Amino acid sequence: MSLNERALASDTVSSNHLAGLTGLLVGGILLVGCRSPLERDPEADLRASVRTAVDEQLRDLDPEAAPRETRAFVDDLSQELDSRLDELETLGPQAKDGGAALALGPGLDGEPLEVVPISLQNAIQTAVRQNLGVQQSRVDQAVAAAEIVRAEAAFDAVLGAGVNFARIDEPGNDLLLEIPGGQPVIFDQGQDARQWGFTTDVSKRLGSGGAVSVSFGADETSVYNTSNAISDAWNSAVSLGIGQPLLRGFGEDVNTAEIRLARNADRKAAVAIRANLLALLVQVENAYWNLVLARQDLVIAEWLVEEGDRIREILSNRRGFDTTLAQYADAVATVESRKTRVIQARRDVGRTADALKALVNDPDLPVGGEFDLVPVDFMIDAPFGYDLRNSISTALARSPFIDAAILDIDDASIREIVARNGRLPQLDLQAEVSWLGLSDGFGSSVREIDGDYIDYLVGLQFSQPIGNRAAESVLQQARLRRSSAVIGYRNAIQDVVLDVKNAVRDIAAGYALVAQARNFRLAQAENLRSLEALRETLAALTPEFLNLLFQRQERLGEAQFQELQAMAVYNLSIAELGRATGSGLEANGIDLVVVGPDAGSAANTLDGGS
Repeated sequence: MSLNERALASDTVSSNHLAGLTGLLVGGILLVGCRSPLERDPEADLRASVRTAVDEQLRDLDPEAAPRETRAFVDDLSQELDSRLDELETLGPQAKDGGAALALGPGLDGEPLEVVPISLQNAIQTAVRQNLGVQQSRVDQAVAAAEIVRAEAAFDAVLGAGVNFARIDEPGNDLLLEIPGGQPVIFDQGQDARQWGFTTDVSKRLGSGGAVSVSFGADETSVYNTSNAISDAWNSAVSLGIGQPLLRGFGEDVNTAEIRLARNADRKAAVAIRANLLALLVQVENAYWNLVLARQDLVIAEWLVEEGDRIREILSNRRGFDTTLAQYADAVATVESRKTRVIQARRDVGRTADALKALVNDPDLPVGGEFDLVPVDFMIDAPFGYDLRNSISTALARSPFIDAAILDIDDASIREIVARNGRLPQLDLQAEVSWLGLSDGFGSSVREIDGDYIDYLVGLQFSQPIGNRAAESVLQQARLRRSSAVIGYRNAIQDVVLDVKNAVRDIAAGYALVAQARNFRLAQAENLRSLEALRETLAALTPEFLNLLFQRQERLGEAQFQELQAMAVYNLSIAELGRATGSGLEANGIDLVVVGPDAGSAANTLDGGS
């Protein structure tokens, strides 16, 4: 039987019945914000798991240990060569020649390249605002923020209205009424009526899982008999109803789960932006140093060609004395081979410049444009101070990967609460009360709604699957997923600690490698210097001597490039430590500001410092 049909069968209730029913409805509405007593709070377990995982990583590190500084455990060759150090520093290709004066030739469009100086800080500041990957991350976060609004809108009040018309014309048996001493009266039992009405209501879903509604409706019925007499009647009603699950589906934690999951998704999107920005800083710095190295490689290649031409010219001048044709041809072949490296180095300069432009995405420096990007910054080789325990602690507190893992645990906990509630039987309360008024006009029927005629309905509906296997399976899956999320969190901690240690280890080794590469370059410079001094005293240049001279030029150029590479790796390792600890943005003067209704809200801005 429908709710309206049950209401039609009800009688007028007394005032005490009405008070009891009204109290029931109000009590149902106040269930908003209630939490099922059968649900367990998982926060204590989560906090214990977090503390245990963090303590494991910091347990063996002394909190009182003093910060350390990188040291180069290599011999200082510069002291041994102190008397000739200035001469050796000027021997070979010079790093300062990698600037604007570098000859790159025309661009791909055949036009001279426009020289554009660029600093590392400027490249980073522009990239964090313009990089396409970061822009896409911001759009993804805006989508996640819109999902919060959609989830919250499920609890918005809903206004409804409707209108209807019915025409009833049904035949029926006539009723003959005999009147003693008079004419019999015939009553037509057929139905001939017209009915129209309207309804309007406001309903709202409650946080407790139920729903409350208030409605008003009125309808007019006109009945026609065979004598064309008209009987009009207006029936108006105000109704208040509530439906509330008492077991399965009850509780704010269950019914607001979608909102909490949407907010977590929004926070994850904000975390993803931070992770992408941290990675972008390393990518931009790597691309910047690659451009520096490419230009230095071109300087080295051009120096080798210049030195080869010098030796070839010497041999050409001595061809009539002590230089054979084979010796001269060998010098020519060496020079031509070195020119090949120049062509390749110029190509690499263009490629690395385009790679940097693609990351920065500066509207004034499109990838399709041809520019001579001139880096104005150079790699540092100063010692770096670090504190391993402090770096790990910072990473555990600020790494976006750990933040994402914690949000995954929270998601799994929310779903476990919903799954645990889903095991309960279905027991739903349904209640409705209606105040009625009847008259021959609309206004008078509304005024008749004075509490004299009241219909009410109260009902309970119960159901429970036998065995309840589906709900038990869903709960088991939710528990396993939460366990998996906790394992993922512990794994994220291990990965972050490993990244920090690798970065610190790379910094320590990188500083030593810079010193070792500098020793190697000085040794090769001394080797070439001594050979050049010997050349000036020789009466004749043998093929073996020429080959040795060319080889030592090549080795000096290679030694210089290795030193530059070691410096680039050292600087990049410092940037990697900023990414691993989650402090890279602040170290570069970049503030990621998240603005919105909570800490994971939609909009975000990037403020770059000078």
